[in-house]
Amino acid sequence: MNPLTPASARTYAEQWIANWNRKDVDAVLMHFSDDVVFISPRAESITGSSRVEGKAKLKEYWTRSLAQIHTIQFRLDHVMIEGRRVGIVYTSEINGKRMRTVEFLAFGNDGLIHEGEVMHGVTL
Repeated sequence: MNPLTPASARTYAEQWIANWNRKDVDAVLMHFSDDVVFISPRAESITGSSRVEGKAKLKEYWTRSLAQIHTIQFRLDHVMIEGRRVGIVYTSEINGKRMRTVEFLAFGNDGLIHEGEVMHGVTL
């Protein structure tokens, strides 16, 4: 995804949503750098910290999280782009609980994600 354009960001977000809906962690991680830093308030209950450092640790966190999920359905709302940062706004429905969520992803010059952060909104 280099250079980052509104069209390429939208295409990435659509594929990202599809990969999560299939629970395909490897497909999601394909776009992340080995040294990625990812922040999630939910990571603390799985990893002991809200900050996950490195692709291998991120895979472990997401794999362990998905093991607890029976049903998952993400629906893309919109994509924001600012420079090399993308915001993916979506509705997540996990085990029947719906909420608004946004993921902020920072792409490096290599086209890989080096930083990410998820923010969960109120239950719908």
